Amino acid sequence: MRSWLSAAQQPEESLAARAAVLATAVIAGLGMVLTAGAPITVAISLTVVAAGHVVSWRGRHRRRTIRGQAVIGALVVACLTYLLLDLILAVFGGALPQAKFAVMTMAVTSFDLKSRRNLFSHVWHSAAILYVGALFAWDYAYVGVLLLWAAGFFAFLLFTRRGSRILTTRPAVRKALLSSGRRALPWLAVWVVVGAVLFVGLPRVAGRPVAVPVLVSIPLSQNASGEVLPAVLPLVGTAPEGGQEASINLRVRGRLGDQVMFRVRAPASSYWRSYVLEKYEGQSWSRVAHPAKVIPPISSGLPIRDENTITGPGLPQTFYIERPLPAEVVASYPLRELYFPASNLVLVDSGIVNTPFGLRKGVNYSAVSQVRDLSPTALRAANPLTGREASVDLQLPSGVPSRVHALALRLTAGQPTEYDKVRSVVDYLQQGYPYSLDTPRLPSGADAVDQFLFVDRVGFCEQFASALSVLLREVGIPSRMAIGYGTGDHDTLTGTFTVRARDAHAWVEVLFPGVGWVPFDASPGFDSTPFAHAPPRWFLSDFSPQVALTSLGATTPRALGLGLGALALALAALLAVWWRRRRLVPPELRAYRWALRWVRWAGLPDRAPPQTPAEHWRALMSLSPSVAGALAPVRAALEDAIYRDARGPAAGHWRVAAAALRHRMGR
Repeated sequence: MRSWLSAAQQPEESLAARAAVLATAVIAGLGMVLTAGAPITVAISLTVVAAGHVVSWRGRHRRRTIRGQAVIGALVVACLTYLLLDLILAVFGGALPQAKFAVMTMAVTSFDLKSRRNLFSHVWHSAAILYVGALFAWDYAYVGVLLLWAAGFFAFLLFTRRGSRILTTRPAVRKALLSSGRRALPWLAVWVVVGAVLFVGLPRVAGRPVAVPVLVSIPLSQNASGEVLPAVLPLVGTAPEGGQEASINLRVRGRLGDQVMFRVRAPASSYWRSYVLEKYEGQSWSRVAHPAKVIPPISSGLPIRDENTITGPGLPQTFYIERPLPAEVVASYPLRELYFPASNLVLVDSGIVNTPFGLRKGVNYSAVSQVRDLSPTALRAANPLTGREASVDLQLPSGVPSRVHALALRLTAGQPTEYDKVRSVVDYLQQGYPYSLDTPRLPSGADAVDQFLFVDRVGFCEQFASALSVLLREVGIPSRMAIGYGTGDHDTLTGTFTVRARDAHAWVEVLFPGVGWVPFDASPGFDSTPFAHAPPRWFLSDFSPQVALTSLGATTPRALGLGLGALALALAALLAVWWRRRRLVPPELRAYRWALRWVRWAGLPDRAPPQTPAEHWRALMSLSPSVAGALAPVRAALEDAIYRDARGPAAGHWRVAAAALRHRMGR
């Protein structure tokens, strides 16, 4: 170990290895530009990195000075100061401060790359920048950047092993690369097969991603450019009145396009909720005022009324905004933690988080939502409803026809629990009414729910949600309309949900005392219980039917069994390759190789390529007769196997190990 550390601390003499390290830095920087942006900062930093490599190469034999180390330390502190000022106060615009900090510190440290260990650190620094770029990569194109970086990394390993001699002639370079490629290709194939089997056949690990605190960037401020949007999502039929009084008009419903609104990286599915509407007015829904409090940009244990968001499993999510959105945080409900790039966030006790301005393109944030047990058994065991006659969640206008009330009583008659009543109404709407955007225009003066239930008998999501909420209120069950987006299109490879304008959706939240507000969706073709699913864990630990295995490529136990079987075959193939390679090496040669390892460990010289085993043994006799004496039977067995094909004892390397230990202790 001492000799290895000593070699790593010596000046690196391979110019090819340094070129490979510089290539990894350039590739990582370009990858970040492709996905996250900041081209000017990256271009300047990479230019400085190249200059730093030249300076480090020329000064690799010079001793470090206190002045030089102080300058580098001061520059690193300056980079850290920039990070804090831009991350918290947006002094420099607040665009990707962590990413810029990473490339700037890499530029600073590039002037002090003398040893192989320094170069290794530089490679890991570029890997961190590569990771930042991967956080913003939402398609497969970034795989090419990863492969290029991996090629540079393995070239660095190759050149540091063989030294600068590999650059002597082109045939030598070609021969070395071909030899290394032939040795690495079988292991690369096994790695690809095992990795693919693990990806397809096994559930992902539950827990919060490292990306949660990393993606706090782009702070929103009063200098934010662009128009402030109304505080409603672009559901067609909205009638914005500004601020908290925005409403949704149920008289019309247009068509939404395929524009990508935002992307979500999450280990399981959910509906992405923005806000709720509680006041039903016959032909529209509107908001009501709720108590609110200011929360910091990094918040945990968010106090949401009627919800316990402190303990239990969580669903981590990372959002990237593609098109302008209103001034509410979109996330799975209920929120437990929030990492959002803005000050003056306002948390309403209904679970809405208002931002200072509308979300513009490029804003990214992270959240962790509470995952609750919303199984039928748990909901049937919820506490009984208490009197909430004055609550806005039960209020209805006087113009609702009596036949709506009669239908609600008929649907819930004989149902023993609140959950059974809700389930009965949901099933009735999903099975008895078709979903369509081509609906008749709501006549002036008509009640939207009555018109939908008894006249048109066809509707879109807002009408289904309105009917479900009004029918539940008619029998004393608190409910409200939730506005947001459906799950979107899921990509299994990247773990990304792509949410488009056409995914804008409305559903209902029902209050279960002791549990909280539970989502239900009465629209045909949608998940009737769109709650947040828990991320799956390894194999079948903590498995429940609610786990969203659809995002894993293993939707059934049969698929999981196939994946595990393929994994077993891959491991068996790997074991067979290892055993075959072991059988091809004679035991005498294996024993001699092990003996030489102990010789090197003792601090004695290794056998040079021109030396025969006998010549090396004679050289050891003058340095350590005890080690040479223990090595003699192993050498003799090797020579017998080579020259006379007579198999001798092959386990003598353990005597060499004991002699090497005595040699080190005596020295």
